[in-house]
Amino acid sequence: MASNPSSPVTRRDFLVQTAKAGAAVAATFGLAETTQAAAPASKAEAFPIAGFEKHFFEKYTPAETAQTYDELGLDLELTLRPEGHVRPERAADDLPLLVEALARRKRRILVLATSFLRPDEPDLERALRTASRLGIAQYRHRGYKYDETVSLKKQLAGFRSQMKDFAAMNRDLGLQGLFQNHAGAAYVGSAIWDLDLMLDDIDPAQFAVAFDTRHLLVEQGRAWPTAVRLIAPRVGALYLKSFRWDRDRTIETPLSEGIVTQAMVKQIVGSRASLPVCIHVEYPKLEPTPYAQRATTVELFRRDAAVARGWLGLT
Repeated sequence: MASNPSSPVTRRDFLVQTAKAGAAVAATFGLAETTQAAAPASKAEAFPIAGFEKHFFEKYTPAETAQTYDELGLDLELTLRPEGHVRPERAADDLPLLVEALARRKRRILVLATSFLRPDEPDLERALRTASRLGIAQYRHRGYKYDETVSLKKQLAGFRSQMKDFAAMNRDLGLQGLFQNHAGAAYVGSAIWDLDLMLDDIDPAQFAVAFDTRHLLVEQGRAWPTAVRLIAPRVGALYLKSFRWDRDRTIETPLSEGIVTQAMVKQIVGSRASLPVCIHVEYPKLEPTPYAQRATTVELFRRDAAVARGWLGLT
């Protein structure tokens, strides 16, 4: 349902209507309502695992996407980007088709990987409103980069102001935003302490951290446990991928062959009873996989998922 500035319906009435619509969609497609108060039926449901779709979305129909993720045995981290699976301006039309196709296979969209940087971007609120109505609870921010010519503190203050605006919108829409830490000096969040400062006083229920194990270990080295202690209260999702060092070069690896360990995962999870998990397979070249040639890439995801389930105690 699109918003109409001339309509007499208040924002509160609109949000009530969209919440009711979301419940109807969940019932129609067999989607379980997820609330913080609801206890998961099993540990596997408490730690749902999604696969990032960068290999799979080009020219895949909703039915082909659902078939692929049924073969993976995973939920979906979907790209909502101008160059992604769903373009932001098409979200209201295309997201319901994907949700329905996935639900037929008892799969769902766990996270939206978006292109949004600012809270005032065109198509942002309408796309996220559609996601909320369909029962998609989390979306990932595109991520900020530093400008070398501007004070770091000044930039962080500006980013924090935008995060507050995102958080306010998320509260109204019943969503949780995620900010992923990336390796690289230009990325906000690579140092972890700056990510904590940027999100200071922002409720993690509205905006949290997608904590990436590969990027954490690249940047923090042996100090990673301290970084985990700092950011742990803000973690809203666990992103799993690994690597190994070749002198000063990083070589991407399967989870079973890299230097990210179960001990790291256990420390990040801590005493949590639930946490969404996303697997990123980046050791083969990141390029589109034709639907008819997907079997090899599907198997790579299945192997990493098996390791992840073992680390999380789901097997």
